[in-house]
Amino acid sequence: MNMETNKRLEIKEVLDNVLLPLDASWCISSVKTDEESGEIFLHLEYKLDYVEVDGVRYPIYDFRKARSWCHLDLWQYHTYLTARIPRYKDNTGKCKSISVPWADTYTILKIIPPKNF
Repeated sequence: MNMETNKRLEIKEVLDNVLLPLDASWCISSVKTDEESGEIFLHLEYKLDYVEVDGVRYPIYDFRKARSWCHLDLWQYHTYLTARIPRYKDNTGKCKSISVPWADTYTILKIIPPKNF
């Protein structure tokens, strides 16, 4: 395989296309690495001015406070995602948050430090 003919992928492209495929409503707005702690921090942003739930579009009411999740570790780095989740008011006037494509519904993240070998 000729290495010169291969396109060199930037870290954002690898994240977008392979490790964290997002739908069209989300994007990676920044990537920060901390070499000392061995961590990567990805900030995700919601790009649309509405949310779509069960085929119905609602305007965004507001955004929740920033929240963080552990993601797949990349090579020797621990990876964390941070995002503000949009909220909307449904037809009954109840304020609801949307689900996000990188987290399971109703799961709570507990960070467990790795064992030292």
